[in-house]
Amino acid sequence: MLRKSSIVLMAVSLAVIPLTAQTSWMKTYGDEYHDEWGMIIEETADGGFVVFGSISSPAGGGDMWLLKTDVKGDTQWTKTYGGTLYDEANSVCQTNDGGYIITGYRDGPSEYYPGDMWLLKTDSHGDTTWTKTWGEGGMTDLGIYVSQTSDGGYIIGCFDDYSGATGDAIVVMKTDDKGDTLWTYRSVLLVYCIYKTSDNAYVAVSQTFDEDLLLIKLDEDGKLLWEKLYGDPRQDYLDNGRCVQGTTDGGYVVAGGYSSGGGDAWLLKFDSDGDTSWTRTYGENPESDGAFWVLQASEGGYIMTGRTETWASGGSDLFIMKTDSLGYVEVKEESSVAHQLDFEIASPIGSRIVLQYKDRPEGFHAQVFDASGRKVDEIDSQTQSGTLTWGSHHNSGVYFIVPTDGEVNAYKVILIK
Repeated sequence: MLRKSSIVLMAVSLAVIPLTAQTSWMKTYGDEYHDEWGMIIEETADGGFVVFGSISSPAGGGDMWLLKTDVKGDTQWTKTYGGTLYDEANSVCQTNDGGYIITGYRDGPSEYYPGDMWLLKTDSHGDTTWTKTWGEGGMTDLGIYVSQTSDGGYIIGCFDDYSGATGDAIVVMKTDDKGDTLWTYRSVLLVYCIYKTSDNAYVAVSQTFDEDLLLIKLDEDGKLLWEKLYGDPRQDYLDNGRCVQGTTDGGYVVAGGYSSGGGDAWLLKFDSDGDTSWTRTYGENPESDGAFWVLQASEGGYIMTGRTETWASGGSDLFIMKTDSLGYVEVKEESSVAHQLDFEIASPIGSRIVLQYKDRPEGFHAQVFDASGRKVDEIDSQTQSGTLTWGSHHNSGVYFIVPTDGEVNAYKVILIK
């Protein structure tokens, strides 16, 4: 759906709890002639970013829009795809050949009613290689999630209002590398995210018509192995899962939203059979909070992102949260002297990251994580005050510096070689 604004892309250092942000750089994209809407979907192999969404079309309606930036957020190229009606991207993934696979919808009758589900493959410059569409006349069909599988094909999470009589819809589709359908799985409503397991199966997180979270596991041929339902049965509770990932113990973790008052961010841990190990909620009523992405960190905890009103400086903000292996977050009372005063990242972007600190009797100690949550280094200085440089032996990319002396902040930095 089109939004009447330009895209804003920021690189920030985000606190876990309480939430603060320090902008490293900010870019806006758009012009006075079009309405643009987009969001960051992933970091690319070269350290840049892909932004996707829609842009108003001179021919009427809106076009699918793909924008590629470098590591500093500067535009490398933009592409539009579509016709005279409404077209929009919902998910994009960089493919093994350096190109992109995009799913969404095309030929919607208005910005509020999607048309046919659309799968579009591009090369590394965003030029179209091939496209596929699926749909029934008068129905609402769209792709919500897409990723490339190990055989070179694609797995797609869908919303397909195919049968008004049964409520069944195509919610998972597997294609080959040319986008031709290999199999489909029908269930209810939609699938937000799919994780491929080590045994070549697929675990998908879905939402039912009763707005409860549904976790399903399919074998490599699309046959149902099990499905589990989670959430509050009360009709006014809107429970959902937006992201599912595998964990090192062979189980799964899901991030989403649990409706209690305004709604809380929700983190759920499951064993390999989909049975609940534990669940945690984050937020304070009546504020609205929700999680959209989660990944297990190297030491067993979890990194989660989403939107928050509870910890927002005003309205709602993006958050990044780091938990321990059981989903708990340590919350410390604010001291009378802000802890940021004795430490700062003087140069968060460059071939070397410059850190400055003062008046720390125990010195400065931190762990460094890459964008996947894997610990890649430690910083250890025994002097009470000093200036440190980091990054000389690491590749270009996004990293998070997490002090280990009681702070609750994760500082985002970008190495450019």
